[in-house]
Amino acid sequence: MQQTSHIFLIESNSSGHRLTVDGNGAGTFPSLSAAQAMAAYIALRFLPTATLTFELDFKWTLSDLEIRVATLEVPQIQNLENSYVDR
Repeated sequence: MQQTSHIFLIESNSSGHRLTVDGNGAGTFPSLSAAQAMAAYIALRFLPTATLTFELDFKWTLSDLEIRVATLEVPQIQNLENSYVDR
């Protein structure tokens, strides 16, 4: 089964928490939990049973920068439909 990947990225620094989904800006939030909540909302639009888990991928203490990433794998619908057809 082929899948499509969606990349959720949160860049955090002293000015806020910037959410990017598949390279597109999705907003800047005052708290990390608000950015994660928006990411979860967007993920549910791709896949109703989606659950995101963000991992701290990079932390630079000199500039107070943290980068967190989550990946969502979504099965392609046409492949699911074809898998149930009798031959």
